[in-house]
Amino acid sequence: MVFRAGAEVFDVTVPFGSTMPSWPTHPPVAVEPLQRIAEGAGSNVSRLQITSHAGTHVDATWHYVDTGAKLLEIPLQRWNGPCYVARIPDEVDQIGVADLEAAMIPAGTTRLLLHTRNSRRWERWSGETPLPFDEAYAGVLPDAARWMVDFGITLVGTDAPSIGTYGPLNRETYRTLLGNDVLVIELLDLAGIAAGPYELICLPLKLAIGDGAPARVLLAREP
Repeated sequence: MVFRAGAEVFDVTVPFGSTMPSWPTHPPVAVEPLQRIAEGAGSNVSRLQITSHAGTHVDATWHYVDTGAKLLEIPLQRWNGPCYVARIPDEVDQIGVADLEAAMIPAGTTRLLLHTRNSRRWERWSGETPLPFDEAYAGVLPDAARWMVDFGITLVGTDAPSIGTYGPLNRETYRTLLGNDVLVIELLDLAGIAAGPYELICLPLKLAIGDGAPARVLLAREP
């Protein structure tokens, strides 16, 4: 994609490293030195330990639907294109239908990013100290997931570690979205991103067999 002169480009990817929070049932992310020039090696090389859902990442439909599409079966164009960032008020703990309706999402929107109080964590985090997992993050309730399907959303992104709320309703939200071929992007850093239209650029790691993958995600706004 070519941006016109004066376009604003925002990197909404959370910095990837050993201090970032991991889902409680997943092994923690590790970025460790394998060899270093300072210790006599010919080059600097690091070892990565990750899951397919670490950091800012995408969810293919196969993540929760065993007959769903794996990552390489999803056209790259689906992850990229016009999107709308909806600002959900900080006092909202669980995103329901009323919260989506209050966000005034324009008719015809197909890619939706949810900016919640979760992004405040990234404002305060330098990446140098470990950040614990927050079970009280603002997630999407199943009825709101159904609302998005009916509205015509085909991709939803969130600044939470999971699209669904933490706990027993999480799986139902996932199945509602992924079961209706709604793609998901999670753990975005939307701090400082105002509500409105943007161009979404999302490039997942090209895993041969993918239920999901870490991704570099950008937002662009033309002048």
